[in-house]
Amino acid sequence: MATKDFSAYQATTAKSIDSKVSSNDFNTYKTQTADLIDDKVSSSEYASDKTQTASEIADRVSNSAFSTYQTQTASQIASKVDNGAFSAYQTTTADLIAQKVATSDFSAYQATTAKEISSKVESSDFKTYQTQTADMIASKVSKSDANNVNLIPYSAMPEADNLQWAESGTGGTLSATTHAFYHSGADSLYELNTAGSTEVFAKSPRFKINANATYTFQLKGFASSNVSSMDVYVLGRPNGSTSDFTVAQEIIKGAVLSKSALDYRTVTFTTGAIDEAYLRIDNNGSTNGTISILGFTELKLEPGDTATPYVYGAEDTMIAQMADDILFKVTKGDLIDEINLQAGNTLISSSGQLTLAADTIYFDAKKPVIIPSANITGTLNGKTINAGSRLNSYGNTSYPLTINQDGSVTSTSFETIDTEIAALRTVIKDGTVKTNLRGMTPFATGMYSAADVSLGAGQLALLEGYSTSQDPNFNATGMKTTGYAILDASAGLSLHGTTQAINFSGTDQDQTTGITMNSYGNIIGYPNSTWWRIVSNSGSNIANFGIDRGGSNVIQFNRELDIDNFHINTGHTFTSADGGAIHFAKGRGGANDIYAGDVHYNSLVKSSLLSVKRDVKKADTSYWAQLVNSIDLATYQYKTDDNTSQIRLSSIVDDVNDTKQWQLPDVFINRDEDGKLNGVDDSVLLNATLATVQEQQKQIDQLNGHLLELEAKLNG
Repeated sequence: MATKDFSAYQATTAKSIDSKVSSNDFNTYKTQTADLIDDKVSSSEYASDKTQTASEIADRVSNSAFSTYQTQTASQIASKVDNGAFSAYQTTTADLIAQKVATSDFSAYQATTAKEISSKVESSDFKTYQTQTADMIASKVSKSDANNVNLIPYSAMPEADNLQWAESGTGGTLSATTHAFYHSGADSLYELNTAGSTEVFAKSPRFKINANATYTFQLKGFASSNVSSMDVYVLGRPNGSTSDFTVAQEIIKGAVLSKSALDYRTVTFTTGAIDEAYLRIDNNGSTNGTISILGFTELKLEPGDTATPYVYGAEDTMIAQMADDILFKVTKGDLIDEINLQAGNTLISSSGQLTLAADTIYFDAKKPVIIPSANITGTLNGKTINAGSRLNSYGNTSYPLTINQDGSVTSTSFETIDTEIAALRTVIKDGTVKTNLRGMTPFATGMYSAADVSLGAGQLALLEGYSTSQDPNFNATGMKTTGYAILDASAGLSLHGTTQAINFSGTDQDQTTGITMNSYGNIIGYPNSTWWRIVSNSGSNIANFGIDRGGSNVIQFNRELDIDNFHINTGHTFTSADGGAIHFAKGRGGANDIYAGDVHYNSLVKSSLLSVKRDVKKADTSYWAQLVNSIDLATYQYKTDDNTSQIRLSSIVDDVNDTKQWQLPDVFINRDEDGKLNGVDDSVLLNATLATVQEQQKQIDQLNGHLLELEAKLNG
């Protein structure tokens, strides 16, 4: 190696390297290489390839096959390194290298080569190229380009009528306003104000976040001099939790922001076991009892440990890629559109119009539904559409919803109603809506609940009954109808059955007051009902029917009651409209008794027709005269008479004393059907008085005869 050939070769090699490094071809190649690197590093294919390669490496390194191979390789290397042959080879090789390295020729070549390399590395061209290359690579793969993500929605420039953030606490006010500190008052920011000494809070909308991951938070803000301090919390919870939060992280504590300019704060932290969170900004209260102002804006929460610049825009736009979630979200005003991709769950949501445009759109499920034409503009002709998973209950294999080619719609389900499983079906067809219920459990031997409703053609029909067997497919025959209610536009309302009724209970939901009208037309009062009334259009009562249980409420008519020719009016008058007689008759025939006070009449006629009498005999006038003469007459007044009443005279029916104090033969006393004393039978007494008159007339005639005889003797 110390020969002149080596020295010549060394010089020639260095010169060749020098000429290549400084040549225009090299510079051109350097530029082209940089451009190619630039193009590849910045391309979407590179980003995708980078992600896929990392995933593949991770998959290979972590699998069991690699681990086994790693162990076997290490074992084989160890077996080779430890054997005698390798040790001998190692020693021989080391000796040969030592011989060559230790020579003066090698040392000289080593020094010359190092000097040449040093001269090239230290050159200004290389330094410039090195710097440019580093800058270009950094500019293409920097965090700001690769992952400029903001998880916080509505993080700056709020709209006064669409804050989205919420305020809580006592005495606090959250508003959107402008301030000279922020864009010279051109754009709005959030202000959280309070005059109280206790903290008040501003809460952001919830957002998705990765568990146990590193995030960087930043904000800009200011505070009036009487703001005691401010805090920032990340309040999170895992998926499925209904709690407001389960993990609370205070990422900024007791900060005092500038009072004279817009302040900037940033912090990096690691999340806990949470999948979603919201941000809470705390104004920790006023120090002097006057309004304290905490202003904040441009809040940003992003993955990683580096804060990147806040991106201004008229909209809140977010693209976030997490371990198992990719979210693309655009928000503007009240409109929110987003695409959220998760394993097994993809959401495409639009608050406006969602358009799918392609030559062919495929909806690919286990049983694919293919729409080959992209020009379905509003009609789908000649098709049957089935919705939901096919049923398999009690032999019914219908779909939950079917739109048939004839335009009819059928909905079928099985539900639990009052502990009983029932098949339910609704059919819309030919202008009619029909519903069917069929019980799957018998309520009695050979009886299964059944109910049908039909609405159409001006009629609503509700039918109830039972089938004699399970009818899950709604095709059983021999249905038994136990009751129905039919409301028909032309025929009115019809009720049939033992329990069908029309119920009226006003506002009483328990139906303890009011009435029910059953299928026979009867009106039945509820337990606590008192009256059933007929009221005029002016609001006055025409008739009141007492329907209370105790029977204390009467039936009242406040207008004349006309029963054919018999009229009863409100002027205390019974009228015979055609002028005929008014008869008070017994239901079993004959006249009825009348009980009254004073009776004023023009004449009194007693029916004494022989044709209606039996056992007719001549009366013994002397007997009846004796009975009349045995009567004790008395003067008196009724207990209800007042001092102006005249003295009354009549016989007395002694209903007080067991030993009668007033003599009145029993034949003159009237009794009711139960034998109870009523009073004097004036009809018998009047005719007995007539008999007495006749008897007295006989006596007068006899006395006159005797008188004539005496006068004749005296004159003779």
